[in-house]
Amino acid sequence: MKNLFKGIWLFPVMVLSGCFEKDIFPDTPRIEFEEISFIDTETTDSLVLTFTFEDGGGDVGLGNGRDLLVPYEIYDVIIDSDDSTVTISQDISTINLPLFKAPVLIDQENGELAYFFFPEEKVPFSDTDNRPAYSCDSYEIIETDTFYIARNEFHYNFHIEFQRKINDSYEVINFREIFNNPDCSLGNFNGRIPYYDPEGKSGTITYSMLSQAFRLAFLDDVIRVKFYIYDRALNKSNEVFSPDFILADITQ
Repeated sequence: MKNLFKGIWLFPVMVLSGCFEKDIFPDTPRIEFEEISFIDTETTDSLVLTFTFEDGGGDVGLGNGRDLLVPYEIYDVIIDSDDSTVTISQDISTINLPLFKAPVLIDQENGELAYFFFPEEKVPFSDTDNRPAYSCDSYEIIETDTFYIARNEFHYNFHIEFQRKINDSYEVINFREIFNNPDCSLGNFNGRIPYYDPEGKSGTITYSMLSQAFRLAFLDDVIRVKFYIYDRALNKSNEVFSPDFILADITQ
């Protein structure tokens, strides 16, 4: 394990609730849409999605601690064959190919957030220098360096995408483009469903997304959401679409 860098880590805000029943189901999760509503306030608005799930393994949900390590790490840092981190501005002559992915752990050290990576758990990534142009999907800025990373799909066990209806087709809503803000946290409403009792193999989950971006991005547009979940064994559920909606029609 190596100390990578120190910095600030921001968490998305979410509210979850659930109730469960015992039964026998396949190990791959299956989910179904139940309801979506919009709670309009003077400060932060809330889009509330309710869905049901079935999972025979009873392993829907993630916790803290061990569930921040492989395979649930937030991202992998890209390192070279000398186990040195790679930055966006680094000269290619100083990078010893090939490149690898090494998992990152974010923890506390002396009262500050510290980032560690694990070269002993590295896996092949690229035989060439494949650094793309800057985006928050591919780089993490910590203090004065911009590190090359690969974000981990499995860090979040709940994934959601917003789509706008135009004529008879749909386009994905990119909140970063709408607000001209490259921050990866803007418009990322994916989250981590908390770990529940392993006997809970079916139930209802209410997932609340808090933001003022909804009214600004699609107040009068026809919208739908697509979402899916992973269980702890990394089995992916079916992808589900909500019915089309307009905020005014679902406002409480």
